[in-house]
Amino acid sequence: MKHLFKCLLAAVSCCTVTASAITLTEAKKLYNNGDFEKALPVFRDYQKRNPRNASYNQWLGGCLYETGQSEEAVKYLEFALSKDIPDAARYLAQIALDNMDYASMEDYKRQFEELIDYDESDLSDRSREGYAKLKRTSELLNNVQHIEIFDSLTVDKKDFFKHYRISPETGTLKGIEALPFECSDSSAVVFSPESQNRVIWAAADTTGRYRLFESFKLGDGKWDKPVKLSAELNCNGDANYPFVMADGTTMFYASNGDESIGGYDIFRTKKDFTTGEFTQPQNIGMPYNSPFDDYLLVIDELNGIGWWATDRNLLEDQVTIYIFKYNEIRNNYSATREDIAQLAAITSIKDTWEEKNDYEDLRETIANISLENEKPEYDFTFHLKNGVTYHMYDDFTSTEARSLMQRYLQQQETIATKAEQLTLLRGKYHKANASEKKRLAPEILQLENQMRTAEEDIQKTANSIRSAELSTMK
Repeated sequence: MKHLFKCLLAAVSCCTVTASAITLTEAKKLYNNGDFEKALPVFRDYQKRNPRNASYNQWLGGCLYETGQSEEAVKYLEFALSKDIPDAARYLAQIALDNMDYASMEDYKRQFEELIDYDESDLSDRSREGYAKLKRTSELLNNVQHIEIFDSLTVDKKDFFKHYRISPETGTLKGIEALPFECSDSSAVVFSPESQNRVIWAAADTTGRYRLFESFKLGDGKWDKPVKLSAELNCNGDANYPFVMADGTTMFYASNGDESIGGYDIFRTKKDFTTGEFTQPQNIGMPYNSPFDDYLLVIDELNGIGWWATDRNLLEDQVTIYIFKYNEIRNNYSATREDIAQLAAITSIKDTWEEKNDYEDLRETIANISLENEKPEYDFTFHLKNGVTYHMYDDFTSTEARSLMQRYLQQQETIATKAEQLTLLRGKYHKANASEKKRLAPEILQLENQMRTAEEDIQKTANSIRSAELSTMK
């Protein structure tokens, strides 16, 4: 009997040694280095043998979360939090965020802040990064935009953009076959404005990151060499799904980089054509963005309708397209509303409706838009105010505004001509030797100054047109 007991004891000891072949110190190092798969069985073993140890529960819960087992992680993290382990609160806040339970996220985030006494100095890099995402989400929750989502579509993720029914003035959304040159590793969406003289799309660069590219049609009908847009638009992630508004400068796109709260978020930036630079991208916030992928925001100013796609509804190989009433002026909900978390998550599109509004006219407008995007015969396209757009001289009631419109169109032609000249000169400059660059530089600078003045002049003319016409409409 003694011999049998010794054998059993040896077997148990052998199993324990095998399970703990990696020491606790080594497991903690793996955890801190992000190797959660290897650390997980060690912490599971330690927690099983010491279930009341708060740290073991925290490390096990963290490993489970980081390896995609959030549901199982909760019980261990909750126990660790009951013993005032700060990172347990942070992980529980992240799990709540992943579930778009923003109210619980805020509660756990507050507990985390109290446990660290609002001092981030001793946090690990991972904790600091996770906390930064929670703080960004809190900031966005304080500025949830009030938009009226009057319809939604659930469609196959592949070629989802083909379900966007937008006016020809808004531009076109096509697949990579629309590019005027070969591009093997591109995303599914290519945007072109109404003029069809510009294409913007995303493609992988040499690092494998998706970057935005742009090309313009030259005066001879050929396309300029694609230009890779600023890396700052990526925010250390991928940039994709571009759309440019009718002003030609305001761009919406999606990025899953540092400033995202999870997956792709939608960002806004502006291009300065005189320098070719973009402004610092801004996350447009909630309800557009979520911990999941949100992308391809398109604003049809002519019809006052906006579109964007999201996979927040967790439907395999499908996305939901939300369709909303567009307003030029942003109006945010009060951050103190009891239902602000539900409005941010879009738990029901009916919650966004205004009782006085009937959205049938917008649905009918969409139904009447040709999917072929045939371009109607217009004299021009001029956005007056709040979705009101003029296309003919006869649309004006003001004689002064009608006369100013002629000047406006002449200024547009001047800017287009100068833009083409500038594109050609910049192309020559990049290929030129040192002496040629020295000769071209003053010419480019002079043309850039002329462009800047021309854009300022056309903006003044546009303001004068609106002022003259609106005065007759009062």
